[in-house]
Amino acid sequence: MFKNCSTPVPLTLPAHASLFTGRNPLAHQVRNNARYVLDPRESTLAERLKPAGFRTYAVIASYVLLGRFGLKQGFDEYDDSLDSYKIMNSYNTEITADAVSGRFRDWLSKHKEERFFAWVHFYDPHEPYAPPQEYRTGPEEKDPKSLYLGEVEFMDHHVGKILEDLKALGLLANTLLVVVGDHGEAFAEHGEKGHAIFCYEENLQVPLIFFHETLLPKNVVVEERVSLVDILPTLLELYDLERGEDLQGRSLVPFFRPGARIPPPRPLYMESLYGFEELGWAPLTGIVEGDMKYISLPRPELYDLRQDPRESENLHETRPDLARGLKERLASFVSSHSEFRSETKRELTAEDIRQLRSLGYISSVAGPSRTNRDPKDGIVLDAKVNEFFKALEHVPDRNIEGDIDRFFRDNGIDKSPGIYARLWRLYEKRKERDKVIEVLREAMSAFPDDTGSRMQLAQVYFVMKKYDLVISLGRQILEREPSNPIAHILMGDAYTALRDFGEAQASLESALKFEPENISLWIKYAELLITREKFPEALKVYDVLITREDILKDHEFLYKLAVFYAKNGNDRRAGELLERCCRLHPSGHYYFTYAVILTRLEDYETAIKTMRIALEQYADELSPDQRAQAE
Repeated sequence: MFKNCSTPVPLTLPAHASLFTGRNPLAHQVRNNARYVLDPRESTLAERLKPAGFRTYAVIASYVLLGRFGLKQGFDEYDDSLDSYKIMNSYNTEITADAVSGRFRDWLSKHKEERFFAWVHFYDPHEPYAPPQEYRTGPEEKDPKSLYLGEVEFMDHHVGKILEDLKALGLLANTLLVVVGDHGEAFAEHGEKGHAIFCYEENLQVPLIFFHETLLPKNVVVEERVSLVDILPTLLELYDLERGEDLQGRSLVPFFRPGARIPPPRPLYMESLYGFEELGWAPLTGIVEGDMKYISLPRPELYDLRQDPRESENLHETRPDLARGLKERLASFVSSHSEFRSETKRELTAEDIRQLRSLGYISSVAGPSRTNRDPKDGIVLDAKVNEFFKALEHVPDRNIEGDIDRFFRDNGIDKSPGIYARLWRLYEKRKERDKVIEVLREAMSAFPDDTGSRMQLAQVYFVMKKYDLVISLGRQILEREPSNPIAHILMGDAYTALRDFGEAQASLESALKFEPENISLWIKYAELLITREKFPEALKVYDVLITREDILKDHEFLYKLAVFYAKNGNDRRAGELLERCCRLHPSGHYYFTYAVILTRLEDYETAIKTMRIALEQYADELSPDQRAQAE
């Protein structure tokens, strides 16, 4: 176990990019969530292990690590479906630890005879903190840290389930396990709640454990400061694979071997461009040498981590020579470790923005301006904005425009897309629809290239049944973001409401190009085909859908599907689905309908048994006509 492992960046996607490439963000150039895609020319751990005979598998628990962001390189299977039985992936931020361990268990049972590398990703210890009830140990509203620790405990329980599964299959003794985090979590120790902005120890420190029953020594605790970038070179050495020359981490294998020469400490880099890219604040970089930590900001910081592990005393002014030397070495590190192979940055879609905001990664004061504001000041202002808007939610009915204008003026805040988003949500909570529309129109005028306000206004107009305006706004969004699936879906729904089914079908087909794993979208598409009486095409869609595990667990949908198959002459398939419905959710209605289909299939013996179950066990669920027909 390594007691002092740190991430080079407290953000999920870039931290994992460092873990799987063995390179700092300066090199792989993934600097933020969702705005970047890992360069295909980067060589990941999965790509290095696959030629050595490993089957590679990943199960992902959060939108932030969807395959579209580049980490799926080298994986034979990359399960990032999350809960795809939703109308859009962006409406479902994560899957919980029980679902993650369950998916791994299912995969392992099919590949237990193969040599494998599996990345099992858990996301539970993130905001919003909502552990299962049995893992809640403190007052919920007043102690978010206890809720967070409850989520950690819940996740740990399912890590234990994975160990049990490996042991039950006889695999544990020959499996190398690496348990590691991607970032820490702050609880206002330095003003931040969550992670992203700062690089204090509460944000950077992560667990790191290597375990193998025979290959590694047991009960070894290492105090040396190490980094996520060290994991890949360690695994390559353990498996005697070529290291290559582009790695920036170093192998930790010497720590596993008693008497081996331990390399001297080296500088560890850290950064967060979140404040710079999302909030217009100054970028943050830093370096740790030995116990001394330097953070480069408009108001620089210097800490002695041995004497002051909580980073409460800034030594920058009292030890200027040391600060100056670390500043110079940081500049040298950045210069020597930076690479730029190709453009890795991507534009955020409205879908990305909503998703990141739901995960706490987009702030109210986000905007394109660059103030060079120190994040220490910016986070105070951000908290003040949040407090102000929360208070306005409870102000009695009266005009609040004057309060808003005065607050912005007194605090030097310019209206940004994030501020406009807070404004329309405020008016929505106050049930002032006219003001919601007014704010969204003002945001569209102030930031014509920002599609978020157009998307929201389109949804408002849809509720108001102003479908022509929905379509007009959808077209404006697609002019700026042709691949925005939500715009295509909204337009499809608007065309359907107008009974222009041809255009509705075209819109849904466009959406499916960008959301091919979206089950509910396929269902919506099939239902539209049925409306257009395109039954063969609808059957083709359903034939594919019923191969999906998600669908096969939904008895209500399976029943509707069975009825559709029966009406279109496929009693055999209808019977299979109804039999599954009876197993998933025994009910009189399901048994009765299954018996009717079995009769049509001339399986009279099974039909009689099935109808008897309906009558004897679920008679009260049957209608009088059904009971009479059954008898």
